[in-house]
Amino acid sequence: MNIMVTGAAGGYGHYAVDYVKKFAPESEVYGLVRNAEDAAVLESKGIHARIGDYADKSSLISAFAGIDRLLFVSVPVHDLQKNVVEAAGEAGISFIAYTSLHDPQYAKFGLEINHLQTEAIIQKTGIPHSFLRNCWYLEMAAPLAETALKTGRFPYYAGEAKVSWALKSELAEAGARVITGNGYDEVLELAGDPVSYKEIGEAAQTLTDKKIEIMAVDRDEFSHLMAGSGIDNLGLMLGTAYQDYAAAGNNGEDDSSSVTFVKVLGHPLTPLAEALRKII
Repeated sequence: MNIMVTGAAGGYGHYAVDYVKKFAPESEVYGLVRNAEDAAVLESKGIHARIGDYADKSSLISAFAGIDRLLFVSVPVHDLQKNVVEAAGEAGISFIAYTSLHDPQYAKFGLEINHLQTEAIIQKTGIPHSFLRNCWYLEMAAPLAETALKTGRFPYYAGEAKVSWALKSELAEAGARVITGNGYDEVLELAGDPVSYKEIGEAAQTLTDKKIEIMAVDRDEFSHLMAGSGIDNLGLMLGTAYQDYAAAGNNGEDDSSSVTFVKVLGHPLTPLAEALRKII
C-alpha cells in the first residue's frame, strides 16, 4: 500500500507523516513537498518525498503516480484544491481523506465556502473518501495563555462563549488513523469539547506558581491591556478574531462534542492544561 500525505512540510503534515509511518509500518509512506530542501528532511526520516505544487496540476499528477491512498491537507484556495482533486482522479488514487472544517454549515470566517466546495468536488469524482471536519487548532489560542504566564494577567471579553479546540498533533493523528484504516464514515466531525476563554485562563493558571489575574473586560479594555503585554501581532490578531467569532455566536461551537474524535483516536483527548503545556 502506498500512502501519501500532502503538505508534508507543514505543521499538520509533518505530524501526519510520522503517524502514518507508525500506524502502517508495512506500507510505503510518501510526503508531498514543494522543494528539494523539504524533500531531504522527509527522506532523512525514511519517508519517500515527491515534489509537487497545488498550483501545477501536472506536477501533482506525476507526484501521485502509484499512490493508493491520499491524506489531502487543505489550503484556503478553491482553485488549488480543485487541482489536487482532479490530479488524484487522473492518477487513479483509490481513497481520499480530506482535512475539512468542523460544522461548515455555519459561517467560519468564510473558510466554510472553500471546504464545502471542495467536498462537493471530491464527491463528484466517485473516489471513496472521508471528510475530516477538523475543529480549530489550540495553537491559535496559545499566545494569550503564554502572555498570561509572562504578565500575570489573562484578560478576555468573549464572556461565556465557547470554542472547540484541539492540538494540531491530535488532529493529524486522527487523519493518519483514517488514511491507514478502513470502515470510517464519510463525514467525521473531529471536535474538542468546547471551552470558554475563562477556562483557557484557568488552565494557564495551573501551569505556574505565579498568580494569574483572570479578567473579564470589554473589547476596548482588552486591546488596551494587550498593547503593553509583549504579545506579537499574529497572537493578538488571533486572540481578537476568535473572541469576536465566539461572542457573535451562531457558529455551532457550543454544540460541539468530542465523541467522534475520541472514537477515531482510540484514546481521550489531551486535557486542556496539559495540551497548553505541550505548546507553550
